[in-house]
Amino acid sequence: MISTLPGCTTAAMECMRQYISELLDFIADMHTLTKLKSHMKACCQPLHEDTFGGNLKVGLAQVAAMEISKGNHRDNKAVVRYLPWLYHPPSTMQQGPKEFIECVSHIRQLSWLLLGSLTHCALHQGSTSCMPIPLDAGSHIADHLIVILIGFPEQSKTSVLHMCSLFHAFMFAQLWTIYCEQAAAAPSLQNQNQTEFSSSAILTGLEFWSRVTPSILQLMAHNKVMVEMVCLHVISLMEALQECNSTIFVKLIPMWLPMIQSNLKHLSAGLQLRLQAIQNRVNHQCLQGQTSGAPPFALRKWLQCTQFKMAQVEIQSSEAASQFYPM
Repeated sequence: MISTLPGCTTAAMECMRQYISELLDFIADMHTLTKLKSHMKACCQPLHEDTFGGNLKVGLAQVAAMEISKGNHRDNKAVVRYLPWLYHPPSTMQQGPKEFIECVSHIRQLSWLLLGSLTHCALHQGSTSCMPIPLDAGSHIADHLIVILIGFPEQSKTSVLHMCSLFHAFMFAQLWTIYCEQAAAAPSLQNQNQTEFSSSAILTGLEFWSRVTPSILQLMAHNKVMVEMVCLHVISLMEALQECNSTIFVKLIPMWLPMIQSNLKHLSAGLQLRLQAIQNRVNHQCLQGQTSGAPPFALRKWLQCTQFKMAQVEIQSSEAASQFYPM
């Protein structure tokens, strides 16, 4: 998408460097895509209004991801500068409506940033690693996600954005899982043994899920409606990770399948069929002895689908919100 990024030597990049904070704000703004769509309609621009905004956000996210990666070095200086909240999730005593919506906003912003990073990696196989978010932030990010999961039953009734918070939480979980796996596969930029770094990256992904899963189970314990809603997101998550031939998925499927199967009676026939398809594919892969790791084409396809889903949910949320709160 941005072919000149690996070197970052163009004058355009020099101009952009001083506006990274504004760029991140642009990515984080839920109403950006709706405004772009309206503007394009008004100007009769010959661009596909359903995908242009998402492509623009991902392109800008690539720029931000590369700049933050370059500026991090060993002390993560850049990410702390641009995302000062990253290592400071709300405490248990602070988890109110304000903290909930802030966590949703932060998770959406991180999702676009990871999408930019992964898109760059997919388009530039073998190039310098693009890791804007340090792996050691994984536990702190999990805590941001836990705020959303715990607060969802109460806060989801507040607004459209609150209702979509579960989507954003699980979408980020997909992206973070693949991000950890791509980090494990990328050449290490640190003075660290490659095997050790790869193992550490996979363990980061597993630790993330060990922290988040209890909150998912707690959410499922609320009522039947919540069970089906959460199961829908978990099944979609499993399908996505399976499509990417995820290493972490293979390790976690023994935990996820029983978690969903214990609630089969609450699932629609469609969800049960999707779950069965996942299990059949797992069994087939075990018999075939397939290796893990996403092929480049599969990764790019998944990233495009993820980008489209995220963009559409943001547009729908913004349009619904603007009916009550004009922009």
